[in-house]
Parts: sequence; C-alpha cells; structure tokens
Amino acid sequence: MKGPLRRLRRNKEIEGLLFILPYGIVWAVFLVAPVVYGFYISLFKWQPLLGSEFIGLKNYINLLHDSRFWNAFRNTVWFAALTIPLILGIGLLYALILRGVEKWKGSGFIESAFFYPYLLNVSIISIVWKWLLDPDFGLVLGYLESVGIDPPHFLNHPFWVIPAIAFATAWWLAGYRMIVFKAAIEDIPTEIYEMAEIDGVNVFSRFLRITLPLLKPAILFSLVLTAISAFRVLGQILMMTEGGPGRSSEVMALYLYRAGWQALEMGKAAAIGFILFLVILVFTLLGFRFLGFESEL
Repeated sequence: MKGPLRRLRRNKEIEGLLFILPYGIVWAVFLVAPVVYGFYISLFKWQPLLGSEFIGLKNYINLLHDSRFWNAFRNTVWFAALTIPLILGIGLLYALILRGVEKWKGSGFIESAFFYPYLLNVSIISIVWKWLLDPDFGLVLGYLESVGIDPPHFLNHPFWVIPAIAFATAWWLAGYRMIVFKAAIEDIPTEIYEMAEIDGVNVFSRFLRITLPLLKPAILFSLVLTAISAFRVLGQILMMTEGGPGRSSEVMALYLYRAGWQALEMGKAAAIGFILFLVILVFTLLGFRFLGFESEL
C-alpha cells in the first residue's frame, strides 16, 4: 500500500505544481526578471547614446556619497512614516464607523463617500489638492484664515510640504483599506463580543483585545500594499510640487526618474531603483516580524 499511496501523493504534488505554473511563469517574467536585469544594469555606466561600460558597484558607492540621494532617501522615509499610519488608521476608523452605522438607512451612502476618492486617479487627486492648498485661492488656507489661524503655505514650505502631500495621499487611498478592514471585522464572530460584553469588558478594551488581534492578517496585507505605494510615490509629488520647494519633496522615485530620463544615467537610475526595492523588502519583512508572522516566512 505504501507504493500506491506514495505515487498518489506525488501525483497530487505534480498536479498542484501544474496549477501554479502559469502564475509562476508570469511572476518570473514580469517581476523577477526585471529586478535581476535592473541590478545588472546598475553595474554599468549605462547610457543609451554612448554605450555601456562595466563599473561594478561604483554606482552604489557614488550614491552613498551623494547628498542629493540621501536627501531623497530621507524625504521618502519621512513620507512613508507619515503616510502608512495615516492610511491604515483612517481606513480602520472608516471601517469602525461603518460597523457602528451599519443599521442606519444612510450607511450605504456613507460607505460610498468614504470609498469614492479611491476611484479617482493620481492626476485628479493631485490637481484637486494642489488647488485646495494653493496659497492665493486655496479653500483650505482661506478657511483657516477665516477662523483666525495663520497657516503656512503648505506646498511652498520646506517642512510642511511632505505632510501635506501625505495627508492628500491618505485621503485618496484610505477607502480601499476600509473595505479590507470592514470585511475582516465582519468575519469576527459576534459571539466573542457578546461574551466580552457579558464579562463587563468595555468598548475600548474589546477593540484592543479582540478586534486588533483578529485583524492582524488584514493589517499585514494592508501594510504591505501601503508600504509599497508609499516608498515608490511619484505621481502626486511630481504633479503637486515637482520635488520643490528646492528639493524638499524630492523622493527616491523622482530622483530615479530624473537620473534616468533627464540625465540619461540609466546605470545610476537602476542602482537607485534596486536600493528602493531592498528598502521595501526590508520594511515588509519587518512588518511580518512586528505582527508576529515570522513563523510563516
């Protein structure tokens, strides 16, 4: 019997491999191959019009001594540090609000209002928020001044420009995270909350001891998506400030774009891209460890 069982198990393994083979091919061709080829390009002084010259790790060494690269790196980390908790926090808040108003007649409208910004593309979001924050006729600054607050010119201020773009990004992307958290909350058995309520556990403790621990898979999924979008941010930066004022909002993706397509230093741009890939990878692995999923790696 051991022989037939072993053959049956082997056949099932082969069948499973055949099922994942199409995805594996697509994944290898469109994800792994570009990353490997990008690293290969980063080892060259690669210029489309002048040819290429192998220089090893010189592009990486030059970046480590490049103050503009470190400025872009700091801006990227600062943007991610603001955007990730904002998007996850607002998305979770939206989901909890929907949980509280699910029996209201207007709950569908509220959910649509929360989710609608996510349906807009980055161009529309950037233009709208650039108008709202405009120092001359922007509604946000005008309203703050009308209530006696003297606000900074957010998009023209070296300190406030990144937080302003981070807030606009969070307003845009929080709707999708809301859907993820809402679905995860609905999967939590109501009996758990009922038992906790009978035991006298207050609402805040129920959230910390029941809701958050059971939302860990949803939080991890949202964290990975949000980290990837935050670290490779480009569109809203390019359209709202073009990296200004000065280089106060120039992030790594924008520096990569300028190095590759304006200066035509493709090797340098590839090196920036590979470093960005490593940063996102490290942050994702830290997210696994922080949320207690290291056993699944």
